[in-house]
Amino acid sequence: MAEVARPSSWAAAAQREALLPRLVHLLPSALDAVIAAYAAALAVILATGGIDVGLLRLHEPAKPVFVLLVLVPIRVAIGGRSWLRTLLGHTTMQATAALRAALGAVPAAVADTLFAVVTVRAATLSAAFLANIVFEPAMPRGFTLPFANEKFVEIFVAWDSGWYWDIAARGYYFRPDAQSSIAFFPLYPLLMRAAAAPFGGGAAATWVAGIVISLVAYLLALVAIHRFTERLFESREVARRTVLYIAVFPWSLFLARVYAESVFLLTSVLALSRAWNGRWWQAGIWGALAALTRPNGILIALPLALLALRDSPSLRALASRWALLAPIPAAFAGFCLYVYTLTGDPLGWMAAQAHWGYSLGHPPWEQLLRLISGVFEYGPYGFFFTSEIVPFEVLHAAPALVFLALTPLIFRRLGVAMGAYVLVSLLVPLSSNTLEGLGRYASVLFPAFMLVASITTQRAHEAIVIVSLVFRTLLICFFVTWHPIY
Repeated sequence: MAEVARPSSWAAAAQREALLPRLVHLLPSALDAVIAAYAAALAVILATGGIDVGLLRLHEPAKPVFVLLVLVPIRVAIGGRSWLRTLLGHTTMQATAALRAALGAVPAAVADTLFAVVTVRAATLSAAFLANIVFEPAMPRGFTLPFANEKFVEIFVAWDSGWYWDIAARGYYFRPDAQSSIAFFPLYPLLMRAAAAPFGGGAAATWVAGIVISLVAYLLALVAIHRFTERLFESREVARRTVLYIAVFPWSLFLARVYAESVFLLTSVLALSRAWNGRWWQAGIWGALAALTRPNGILIALPLALLALRDSPSLRALASRWALLAPIPAAFAGFCLYVYTLTGDPLGWMAAQAHWGYSLGHPPWEQLLRLISGVFEYGPYGFFFTSEIVPFEVLHAAPALVFLALTPLIFRRLGVAMGAYVLVSLLVPLSSNTLEGLGRYASVLFPAFMLVASITTQRAHEAIVIVSLVFRTLLICFFVTWHPIY
């Protein structure tokens, strides 16, 4: 009996062995069917908000999302022929071709800028939002926000943001015995008011306008810097690295906040690039706008005046160029005149800053020497525990020291005008009685980023990006939790 049954058992085993390859062959197709079904279900839920038709009930998107996150990687790992891919192949090829054509039509400056900004902001915004949820603020927010989702909006606003909103919403005021809005220059809040006006000009519209203006000015500024850098160095790679370094620079977090930094960066680079190209009247207009953006915006007049001397023009040509730059001091004088009508002092905006404990006129090396002396007196470790503010002072001072060290090379590689612009833009805030704001002031000194982008090796490039992103994430977490990052 055993010998008779043996051939039958062999046949059954052979059938099982033949069935296994068929099952393995059918598995990819079955997975394709399941993936297609769950993808369709997710699409229906997202499009309709959910349906309930007899036995078919689709309401919760969580399960389709989770199943797709599990099955799609498995299907990709298995490989093999895919009827789903074949079915979608033609459409996918058409969409891919259209996308490539669209990307090919995007100017290099725009493509490189979007890559830098989107990748950096996606990471740092996520970190900022989580930090704002998890960590307690170091101090209460000094203004109210008219939003239900204020934890998200707080990513974009802190410290001086409230002053800019107040000017945009209510105009300037002056108090001789306390802090007052006259300390802040007018261009950015005027833009906020103008952008919010078509939407009713309310509190929420004004805040949103401030965020949108900063983001748009940031993008436009990086595009302008990319084009200017590519013209100077005749290299897209140098231009690409320049905008990337600005995007990852730890203190550039202010370029996408309700602060005037991005507007100043845009106006200053356009002023300098137009002067470089010999378009003096445009340089004068953009320089005037820069002078109305920040208290030290008037410093843009120095590099523009030096650029007018670049090709040794005749006295008549030089006088004509300087005349076209006259809107810069005129704009500055106009704001001082307005301040005089409020305060009786044309430099009342500077006097108002004293109520923040801020003053100018000190030796520009004083604060840096104080910091360095502290390191030697207490040691590199103990120095950080001498005061709660010391770690933040180090973060403020570090970029100023680095940029000062780079200044001689900026003079050499980019010329006297660019070098003078960076130097005077550092020396003025360094002549104050505090180190606060130095990192923010450095974030708009684009010639320094041009220089670094033109001399870095691949290893140095990778190190700059990694280290900068780490500290940028740290600083933005400090910013949203109201630590002294301003």
